[in-house]
This record gives sequence, C-alpha cells and structure tokens, in this order.
Amino acid sequence: MEHSPIFIVGCPRSGTNLLRDLLRSHPHLAFPGESHFIPDFYKGYGNPKNEREARRLAARILRVNWVRPWGVQLDPSAFAEDRSYRQVVSRIYEEWARTQKKTRWGDKTPHYVTKISILLEIFPSAKIIHIYRDGRDVALSWLRVRFGPRNLFAAARDWQAMVGAGRQAGATLPHETYLEVRYESLLSHPERTMKHVCKFIGEQFTEAVLRPTAIRLGSRHPRLIGARRHWSPRTEIITNNTAKWKKNMSLSKRILFESVAGDLLETLGYETEGLARPIAKPERLMWEADNFLRWMLVRLNTKGNHRLLTDYLTQKWASLRHRWGAVGE
Repeated sequence: MEHSPIFIVGCPRSGTNLLRDLLRSHPHLAFPGESHFIPDFYKGYGNPKNEREARRLAARILRVNWVRPWGVQLDPSAFAEDRSYRQVVSRIYEEWARTQKKTRWGDKTPHYVTKISILLEIFPSAKIIHIYRDGRDVALSWLRVRFGPRNLFAAARDWQAMVGAGRQAGATLPHETYLEVRYESLLSHPERTMKHVCKFIGEQFTEAVLRPTAIRLGSRHPRLIGARRHWSPRTEIITNNTAKWKKNMSLSKRILFESVAGDLLETLGYETEGLARPIAKPERLMWEADNFLRWMLVRLNTKGNHRLLTDYLTQKWASLRHRWGAVGE
C-alpha cells in the first residue's frame, strides 16, 4: 500500500471518535483502535539498523496492550528487512487493513495533536486532520470519564494547550497536509464537511461516510478507564450534541473556563460572555493540586489499571532512551 496515512487528532472528547467512525465507513479506509505508541517509540528506538533491531522493535510494538487487540498475525521475522521505523509501523497497519479488506490505513489517537511534527517526520506524506470543539462542551464530556482531567480548571487548561499546539503546528504546514474540522460544522452540515474531508485525503466521496461504523475490539482489549460496561454502536450522527454548556454549566464554572481559555474560544469563533477574571498564582496552584490528587485517587481505584500502567511505563522508557541516549538492554 503506497497511500498516505491519515491521522485524526484533537483534544479528547472533541469528535475524534465520530470522525474516525465515519471514515471507517469508506470502502477504502481502515482505522484500528488507538495506538498511543508511535511518537514515543520513534523517539526512543528510531530506525532499526539491522535485522535484530527490526525484529525486536516489531516484537515490542506487537506486545503493546493497545495493539494486541488488533489481532495482527505477524511474526517479528516478517520485519527482518525493514530499516526504517516507518516501514515497521506501516507493515502492522497494512496487515490490519488487509484483515478489514481495505486498501488504506489511518490512525485516531487524540493526543497526537501535540506530536504532529513527529508524525510528519516519520510519515512525510501523511494527512493530518485536526478536529476541534467548543472547549466548554469538551470539558463537560471529559469530566464525566475516568481518563480525563479531574476539575474544570485542568480541563480548560488542557483543552487550550492541546488545541493550541495543534493549530500552531498546522499553521506551518501546507494546506494539502493539514486540515481543521470544526465539530459543530460536522454535526450541522455533515455532507458538506465530509466531502471536504474526502477531497483533502484524496478519496472519492461516498454517502457511506455519513453513517458511522463504530469499532469494537475483542475481549483481549485492556479495560479502558471510563469505558462503558454496555456498548452500543452509533449508526447515525447526533446533530444536536452542541452548546450543552449553556444549560449544564453553572455561572461560576463558565467564568472559570472563560478565565482560563476565553482567548482561544474567541479565536475559534465561539460565543463568549465577557466573564473572564484574573486567576492568581495561589488559586492556580490549588486547582493543580486538586486535579493531581483526584487523578491519583481515580487510578488507584480503577480495576485493571496495571495493564495500562505497563504500556505507560513502556512508552516512558522509550522517551528516556531518547533523552539519555540508547542504552544496552
């Protein structure tokens, strides 16, 4: 497969799942579950210099708990001739696409919105789609799940940082590489938006991409923090899933969010209420400490966290290799 890979990025709870599921309905496109390893492993291990390194890199990736549920049936020996990180990763995704009877692969891992430059270093021809959403609606959704920030200040801060990082990177890229999609526009004008997306990635528009095809990984998938026990696939776009903050966010919370991230809301063209106030350093430290303590409590009380912790430590080890230089194993 010689097609450019497609990366869907954005702050979590901004519509990345929906956009992925719509593109999964395209007869050519395959998207597995989130990967989480690509930038860290690249920084940590780089390009394999010989057959031994290629096999070991492939084995490490195939063992990642996020990747194992894909069910890719490849032996590390299949990577023996690969001498670039791109080749190793592409081979895994291409095998997944073949199992789905598709000809092109993509990835949806929201946090890669802060790693766009690394993705393009690995895959120079990649297509980056950054989907963003009103941060107040993001916060309402994010705070309900276990994997997100634990208070509104942290949600506003993280939304601003992630969306800002994506847009800053995108501003330096050619229009054929980077595309921004407004979540609210996708809901209100799905056909027009998806035609634009299909044109950007170089695929013919088909009405199939107006109906999401949700992904459900098998029982081998590690239990995700905040995952619902009962899963029901979406079969249509929920068009009224916008501006919930107007009814569900109290005045004090609207003031806090606008005080942290009001500038970005205005830049993106979202309605603001002129409620921003200065937040002194002691108050910021209080919110930071509250968020950290709540985050720790959730993780200590979440069943099955050891499997996610294993992946986290593996990725951090890869980052340390990059920072300190490769060390013997």
